Amino acid sequence: MRRVWLGVLVCVLLALTAVAAPYVVQEDLTPSENPVSGGTLYLSLTASPQSFLFYGTLDNNAYTVIGQMMTGLVELHPVTNAITPGLAESWETSEDGKEVTFHLRDIKWSDGTPFTADDVIFTFETFIMNTVAKGNSVDRFTIVDTSDGVKKPVQWVKVDDRTLKAVLPSPFGPFFMNLSHAYIYPKHKLESKIDKARQDSVNEQWLTNVPLTEIVANGPYKIAEYVMDQKVVLEKNPNYWKVDRFGNKLPYFDKLEYIIVADAEVRLAKFIAGEIDYMAVAARDFPMLKQRELDGGPFAVFRAQPTQPTPSPVHIAFNFDVQNPDLKGVFTNTQFRQALEYLLNRDRIIDEVYNGLAIPGAGLVLPSNKAFYNPKIETIIRGYSPDQAKAILDKLGLLDKNGDGIREFTNGKPVEFTLTVQSSPQDYQDIALIFKEDLEKAGVKVNLQILESSLTGNMFGAGNFEVGIRAFGNQPDLELRKAIWQPGTQLYYWHYSALDKENLIALTDKMFDWEIRIYELFDLGSVTTDVAKRKAIYDEVQELYHDVLPVLFVSKEMNLFGATKTLGNVYQDAEGIVFFSSYSCYRK
Repeated sequence: MRRVWLGVLVCVLLALTAVAAPYVVQEDLTPSENPVSGGTLYLSLTASPQSFLFYGTLDNNAYTVIGQMMTGLVELHPVTNAITPGLAESWETSEDGKEVTFHLRDIKWSDGTPFTADDVIFTFETFIMNTVAKGNSVDRFTIVDTSDGVKKPVQWVKVDDRTLKAVLPSPFGPFFMNLSHAYIYPKHKLESKIDKARQDSVNEQWLTNVPLTEIVANGPYKIAEYVMDQKVVLEKNPNYWKVDRFGNKLPYFDKLEYIIVADAEVRLAKFIAGEIDYMAVAARDFPMLKQRELDGGPFAVFRAQPTQPTPSPVHIAFNFDVQNPDLKGVFTNTQFRQALEYLLNRDRIIDEVYNGLAIPGAGLVLPSNKAFYNPKIETIIRGYSPDQAKAILDKLGLLDKNGDGIREFTNGKPVEFTLTVQSSPQDYQDIALIFKEDLEKAGVKVNLQILESSLTGNMFGAGNFEVGIRAFGNQPDLELRKAIWQPGTQLYYWHYSALDKENLIALTDKMFDWEIRIYELFDLGSVTTDVAKRKAIYDEVQELYHDVLPVLFVSKEMNLFGATKTLGNVYQDAEGIVFFSSYSCYRK
């Protein structure tokens, strides 16, 4: 699937030359010459969004809605992840790679106010680089200056209303990929609302109680109606700048309505009834839906190799800072973690939990990501082998001396820990039960703790757990997951003692040698622009993760989708890629 990840290669090449930026969207998203305009596209959310400000919330439902309303200087193709022009129609980079000059489109916000360089600078200074903004991106735009080894922020300089420069401390390979996640917000609507004496006042902007007329957009849709726990209705942005290859103005639909349905079974029923046009499909439901399709049902379901961030791959983490000294001793022991990987029956999990519709591991980089995937990890991953696990545990002196079926530490206490897992989605619990069963057969006792998802999130965030099951989405470039997988960061939650939480500074003196190496590799990957060298750096990161096992990567569901047959421009190509975009599909 070479072209799926072309964007990762292109993002570096684009930084070297000026980029032409037509208003026309990619040809593969607009195959029809005479699409039907008008009507409403119906999608779903699992809960009410908590905010309409991307940088003021950590809410995935909010992100889903905001993604239809806002965009950045550059964009990712919605299917292939290729870097494409966004609010910037072109740019060029200086020979030393430290200055990028952006030329902005001559466009307007949805309320008719001109879009200018001031909006870009306002967004970066007020939100993106604000350390107390809940959704800030400080880490993504703070770069090591290779001349002195000090991390410094990207500086933005206005040239005129439609031109600005980004001044980088050093050449930065992932710069354009990071920019694709930096939505630009309107200075004219938000600057006067923010209390400059309180940095955290940014988190109080554009909450769901704000008059909807205050919320303007630069993306394909703008908000029209919000009814908590019922629906979010968006309508076409009259000033959206994209057209299809035949000159038709996008989006085709007049409205996009998100139906809020918390219960997965109810969402499924609404999809079957035709009340939801397009949705992700759970592996457990895929066989039934496929049979209904084959029997002449009014929808089509698609199965594709994972190419998207979600559904997130599941992992198992061992708290290196656990209070129990016996557990801390084994959790920080690489051989112990390797033994437990031998007890992780991925094949059984994929078969029983996902109906065979998942791939093993896939935690850091997806196999379909030809730009960065390291196939060598397939020879490193330890397959299910209870005998090898038991041999390692025996070697570590964790023996069942009293014959009760549970191994003991050398002090006689049982080898026992609590496995914390959230109650939803169900597959997390199912994985936990299978893992518990296989561990206990090998003499390691596991106590399951199943809690509501927000509670488990708080526990993991506070480092208050022993072993946990969690999931983080993949991204096309590891730089976009640096805040998770680099030691000494806010989401490297299994070893928080390696982070000064008050000052958000990594403490390398608290890291293991292999963690220091991973830490260095992530920083090196950030300042390296050569594509081959960046791949070599991230190859080593993947090898370390799968050898030393900071976490155990379990599995990732395939991309499974369902679409009503009344939608046009929704299809699967010969490579198995499913093409869908809210701004280019239409009602037949």
